[in-house]
Amino acid sequence: MNTPLRVSRGYASQVKYAVLMPAFFFMFIFVYTPFEFKEWFDVGGKSWTFHLLMLTLIMAGGLALTRLVFSFLYKYVPFKWWHYVVWCLGEVLFCSFFFALYSSLFYLKNGGMPYFNSLSYCFQFTFMTMIYPYLTAILLRIIDNKNKDIEAAGKEPEEGLVKFYDEHKRLKLTIDPSAILYVGADANYIKIHYLESDRVRVYQLRNSMKSFEADARKHGLVRCHRSYYVNPRHIKVLSRGKDGIIYTEFTRDGLERIPVSKQYYDQLADML
Repeated sequence: MNTPLRVSRGYASQVKYAVLMPAFFFMFIFVYTPFEFKEWFDVGGKSWTFHLLMLTLIMAGGLALTRLVFSFLYKYVPFKWWHYVVWCLGEVLFCSFFFALYSSLFYLKNGGMPYFNSLSYCFQFTFMTMIYPYLTAILLRIIDNKNKDIEAAGKEPEEGLVKFYDEHKRLKLTIDPSAILYVGADANYIKIHYLESDRVRVYQLRNSMKSFEADARKHGLVRCHRSYYVNPRHIKVLSRGKDGIIYTEFTRDGLERIPVSKQYYDQLADML
């Protein structure tokens, strides 16, 4: 559950949840009418099917909003599987809040209904109904991620490995380019900051940034400053500090911010 979640980044790919989930909700309640749904929503002079349709529309609007927020956050926050499970539970609770508000308003004309009593019932029937499509969606996502991992494992990396040599052309470090966070200059040395077993490591060797320029370009690393190359895959956002300088902020917490020179800003921003 601590492995990274991979989904399509665009909002359009998330719209299906705002369509399919409410459709399942409507059909399930309409066919089976569980949890005494007919009796509970026999109120306000409207049929229970009218109330079911209204609740379905409320769910569609709620999921359209939550999936919009999800697609935005996913671009900047490294989601784990347990984050996604909690998010799905949060969507059920979010819809239940509005279901309870809707039913309480209709009960006002019939002596009233305490909001939290209504919320308890709404959460119960929403959770017990939506657990099936959510579990199915999560299972399909797990299978899709596993298949992609298997495909990736069976292929040689197209970019190959990055090889770092010292000033005497001796090979000192070989690493997958996706694991590199950034490379910085320190006097006559360069420091490679990279991930190993989900921990940040630093390797220092004696050489110049100039010697690394061709390999950096080949493996997708971008120069953002005369003293730094960064890996755009690990950058969350570019932000301007109080000193007026633009800095990179990484998706991983605890890393120092890297300054971005004006001459490199546009190129790096276009890659995020």
